Amino acid sequence: MKRHLVRALVLIVVLAAGLGYLVYTGFEVFVPTLASAEGERIDQLLRLQFFLIAAIFSLVVGFALYAVFAFRRRPGDETAGPSIHGHSLLEISWTLVPLLIVLGLSAMTTRDFFWIRRPDHDLLIRVTGQQFSWIFEYPEQGIKSGELVVPEGKRIKFEIHSADVVHSFWVPEWRVKEDAVPGLTTYAYITPSREGAFKVRCAELCGAGHANMLAPVRVVSQEEFEAWVAQQKPPADPVELGKRLVEQYCVACHSLDGSKKVGPTFLGMFGRQTPLTDGTTVTVDEAYIQASIRDPKAQVVEGFQPVMPAFGPDQLSDEEVAAIVAFLKTLKE
Repeated sequence: MKRHLVRALVLIVVLAAGLGYLVYTGFEVFVPTLASAEGERIDQLLRLQFFLIAAIFSLVVGFALYAVFAFRRRPGDETAGPSIHGHSLLEISWTLVPLLIVLGLSAMTTRDFFWIRRPDHDLLIRVTGQQFSWIFEYPEQGIKSGELVVPEGKRIKFEIHSADVVHSFWVPEWRVKEDAVPGLTTYAYITPSREGAFKVRCAELCGAGHANMLAPVRVVSQEEFEAWVAQQKPPADPVELGKRLVEQYCVACHSLDGSKKVGPTFLGMFGRQTPLTDGTTVTVDEAYIQASIRDPKAQVVEGFQPVMPAFGPDQLSDEEVAAIVAFLKTLKE
């Protein structure tokens, strides 16, 4: 019996070593590049769980495989194997050991959760998700942007809102994910640890344009961040201001080059006769564009779904709407 046990343990060790090596070498291959301090703790827990899974898998499968080959019935052998009714120590062990593992992982997860969610921060950014774009507001700097620019090494508090349905704010390289829920403010805390270009993705199915709900992210040095902030003052030229606003709010659903997206293209739109879903036709002029921004479901273009959210004066002022109109006039075929 001891001979069988030793052989089974050797098989288990070999399996565990092989799987452990795959976990160790393959982890960096199959997960996005780590780029936040909070993500380090998340990855440590994830690695630990993978190693535990590999060990338990090897233990169970190792004994099973050895038993299949070592104790299989040989040709001509009709004797029945010994009847085993139970083993108290084994049953206590396979109950107690998993319980201790789960309790230990729960304690480590709780510790890391409260460390990640501690309220101290260096920079506040308000995030608004809407079908199908992200808006980032820097209240201390007086900036709104469709691009998320953050300094490396600074702890950032993201105050997350939704303008319509449930979205989910997620930069895979940062690991932390937080839902944007209508009528509720949620929070995420991130300390970017790697400069570079990334993307905000919506991790909650939110409608027809969900796959296009992306926003660029740039992690830069503190000096570059301060220079970017200085450049974000609204341009005096209304066309330039309108272009910036369209890039922030509109391009996730409306193209500027004639291609079809969730909404109609802006190229050559101004002045065109456009059929609506109610069978009427409208001229795309200043009044129509302004009304479509404030109440987009009132006159929906034929062939498109009424998914655009309304933009009130708290989101886009009358001057900003006029600037958007000025820019759209320049997009001629």
